[in-house]
Amino acid sequence: MLSPEEYAKRKRELEAKRAWKSEQRRNKLVKNVLLIVLGLVLMGVSAYYSYNQGLRNEPINGVNKKPEAEIAEEHENHRTHILFLGTDDKGKFASRTDTIILAALDLNKGEAGLISIPRDTRVYIPERDTWDRINAVHAYGGPKMTMKIVADFLDVNVDYYIETDFAGFSRIIDTLGGIEIDVEKDMSYTDTAQDLYIDIKAGKQILDGKEALDYVRYRDYLGDIALVNPQYDIYGGRVERQRKFVMALIDEVLQPSTILKLPKLISQLWGAVNTDLPWTLALKLAFAAERFTTGNIVTSVIPGTSDKLYGAWYWIPDVEGTKQVVDQIIHGIQPPLTAEVLNGSGVQGAAGLVSELLKENKVDVKRIGNADHFNYLITKISVSSKETADRAVHLAEKIGAELMIDTKRESPVDVTIIIGKDYQIP
Repeated sequence: MLSPEEYAKRKRELEAKRAWKSEQRRNKLVKNVLLIVLGLVLMGVSAYYSYNQGLRNEPINGVNKKPEAEIAEEHENHRTHILFLGTDDKGKFASRTDTIILAALDLNKGEAGLISIPRDTRVYIPERDTWDRINAVHAYGGPKMTMKIVADFLDVNVDYYIETDFAGFSRIIDTLGGIEIDVEKDMSYTDTAQDLYIDIKAGKQILDGKEALDYVRYRDYLGDIALVNPQYDIYGGRVERQRKFVMALIDEVLQPSTILKLPKLISQLWGAVNTDLPWTLALKLAFAAERFTTGNIVTSVIPGTSDKLYGAWYWIPDVEGTKQVVDQIIHGIQPPLTAEVLNGSGVQGAAGLVSELLKENKVDVKRIGNADHFNYLITKISVSSKETADRAVHLAEKIGAELMIDTKRESPVDVTIIIGKDYQIP
């Protein structure tokens, strides 16, 4: 028999458990209602554009449109590729694209990949028989030509596009109630020619529509993008901030509380985007949203470096690196593990020998060096997630290392290997 104290404790635990289950049921109900309403919204918006743009089975700028039934079946078993374009004046061909992001969505698995394409990326434009910055393509032929050039550049299919401008972007952010961002530094910039006045202080804060637009448009000494650490393929600049903002925006949109903002958001979406997305697919996307989480979304940027050609600066893509990014982000193919190998045993050449063994096993070794001391008794492999640990099991077995998961670990590489005194050099 339970004592009065034990009985009271058990009663509190049961009440807490019931309250938790009740809260979970309410959250699920709210989320399901949100998905249904959002689906209807997207269906209406897409049907509107489908009607006005005449989505018939005829070529549009060389892009063949398929019947709705074929589209729905086509996207059951592969990723849907949607090009997101941000311009300074939506709907006008003369405008250039300030933001270009290709998204690959797997509706069945709830996985997504986003590739940011720097606007100064140098590409070949067959229609003009010239090389130019990719952001100029929109001015030459609008979103359809931009879709074609991106498809040629990345060697992938681009199914649809969604386009918005600065004004529409700001309105949507305001309707959502702002976006929480940890601003990494003070941002101050004035450009009277563009009527651009930016003044944002560093720190975690909620940015309204104007501030959010200023944040993604701000350019520091790194410009649009820069390779700040070639050893680890780390990039900085405006494109990186835009990727950070997109992830924060996705996180906000997936919140159940967004349902309270839908009535106003409907009217904002109606006039803020231009798209050729069919309403049938828009509805499928809405109902698949429950499967998506920020943890299942990966992002990257087209790798490369800045260079000056014929008097103008461009972002010159790394061809092989771009192919690897496309395989990972668009096709969902796992890239090779990246690693750093540190000598913690004091045995000269140990890290070098292990790194050669790793390369033979298709591991991309980014750095070789010494650990913080030479008194490690056991060889260790440190990773930050179970998913990476599963991929590194064979490495641990190969070199006889202890595999450890450290969720607080922060490193630009997938695995950190510290060679201990127990390692037997072959």
